[in-house]
Amino acid sequence: MNDYLNTFEQYKDIKEIADLIDEVKKLRLYYSTRQYDAMQQHIQSLTTKYLIETLAWNTTHQTMPTTAQQSYINAETFLRLKGISVLLQKGIKTQEQLSADEAAFIESTIKPIK
Repeated sequence: MNDYLNTFEQYKDIKEIADLIDEVKKLRLYYSTRQYDAMQQHIQSLTTKYLIETLAWNTTHQTMPTTAQQSYINAETFLRLKGISVLLQKGIKTQEQLSADEAAFIESTIKPIK
């Protein structure tokens, strides 16, 4: 499986995507170096930064992570879907295969074009 950051890197000129790349890299650093407290603080800051999306995420993912690994995977998945959502809003189709749940989450977070 190809790392989704490779796809995001192609669109790093879009500020929101560049920000997401930074967020993922930071999350991965904290997890890989076992800085779990810093990782949890980072996840909390993402929750605040993406409040509306987090509310939609929590509605569709009601089982809360209980381990550092589950928190990491949950945050990675959230950031991947947030990035895909941004690209779709910009009219960029990605090659990602989404599950029905992932597609429903993305649809719930995309702002209607007025």
